[in-house]
Amino acid sequence: MSPEIARLIVFAFIAFLFVCDRKRRHGCSNALWIPLIWVLILGSRPFSTWFGGGVNMETTDDYIEGSPMDRVVFLLLIAAGFLVLRKRQTNWGNIFRSNKWLFVFFVYLGISSVWSDFPMVSFKRWVKDLGNIIMVLVILSEKDPVEAVKTLLLRCCYLLVPLSVLYLKYFPDIGRGYNRWTGEPIALGVTTAKNMLGITVLVCWVGIFWYFVDSFNWKAKDKKGMAAYIVLLGLTLWLLISTNSATSLACSMLAAGILVGMRIPAIRKRVKYLESYVIVLILLLVIGQSLFNSGDALAGTMGRDLTFTGRVDIWKRVLAEDINPLLGTGYYSFWMGDRVERISEGFYFHLNEAHNGYIETYLNSGIIGLILLVLALYAASRRIKAELLQGLEFAKVRLIFLAVGIVYNLTEAAFNKLSLLWIFLLLVVTEYPQPRKARIPAAQPERASGAFAESSFPGGMPAAG
Repeated sequence: MSPEIARLIVFAFIAFLFVCDRKRRHGCSNALWIPLIWVLILGSRPFSTWFGGGVNMETTDDYIEGSPMDRVVFLLLIAAGFLVLRKRQTNWGNIFRSNKWLFVFFVYLGISSVWSDFPMVSFKRWVKDLGNIIMVLVILSEKDPVEAVKTLLLRCCYLLVPLSVLYLKYFPDIGRGYNRWTGEPIALGVTTAKNMLGITVLVCWVGIFWYFVDSFNWKAKDKKGMAAYIVLLGLTLWLLISTNSATSLACSMLAAGILVGMRIPAIRKRVKYLESYVIVLILLLVIGQSLFNSGDALAGTMGRDLTFTGRVDIWKRVLAEDINPLLGTGYYSFWMGDRVERISEGFYFHLNEAHNGYIETYLNSGIIGLILLVLALYAASRRIKAELLQGLEFAKVRLIFLAVGIVYNLTEAAFNKLSLLWIFLLLVVTEYPQPRKARIPAAQPERASGAFAESSFPGGMPAAG
């Protein structure tokens, strides 16, 4: 098949998916397109790259300053999102009180830009991260926030998955890269890096698998629509395998396991022992590694050695740097200046992250920032556990992104930045207090269209603290 014909087929497939989406969705306003554009940019390539205004991010100056075009696009989206929230008469006081640890964490990150070696650059990056919060609030302030989250995830899948397959198969100059040392091909799809494609496909996998497990109507008369969604699921699975990202694949398996497991009553009833199970699992992993070297077997199964492809060496190198352990180097500042060249010595590639979200947070924000992040995540986990015990359907999706975010950041860095996984993690730990008249009782019978009928937020969205 020629690339031109493949492109026409893919574009027609995407258009058909959006036609199906229009028939399926309900309760979503046009304002949802604002965070969708934001999320699509985070899940693909910078706006400037698509339109020829990109910069060379491998040079220090360009990495620090970024693209003026991208700054304008992000600022316009933030302004549009803020106007939507203003029109919806958002009660900022209630939001701050309902998300106290998250609020304290973000305020501290902003303050930390003061002691950065590049304070203005650090502050501008922090403003963009605040844009993630604005987009999250636009989504959660929809009349039906659960439907809005589902629609957002599916629309990402409609666009990012088929286009990634198209570029990988028929436009390798766009969709593939090559290892500069080994010459091996690397899957990029619509993104600019293998790990970034892994995050994109992981998020899309959660969306499409969630739809199939909870909402897909196998008895629907629209057989074409059914076939289209089945094809989309297959393409997502193919991409997930093609990315060769062990972390994304493991997190996808975790997400699928939680979605399926939470539908089993025997498992759902034991959620109250969640903390105990986590402690037992950690103990089993420690004992297994000590007695049977289970870590070697697991790493080998995922196609990695026990050093996680050099990550242990990177962690040792960055932790040996002389920084203020309490305050860090300032928000998103560690990988700027001469420090980068010094740390990268001895590696055959240019380092720009610690490949561990917790270490990355410590380097930029110190012990204080790391503690505040953990407190925000812990507060969210307690709220999610309470909702699971109440039987709220959306709680399991919140649990998925919380668990995936925690696990993913063990070997990659996706906290506190313009990352697709970070914004969805914020989405499930942030509470948007709904007006009383918009609140839906928790105990409602499940509609025939799927379990989303139970996906309500009694008393508002789940609190993060």
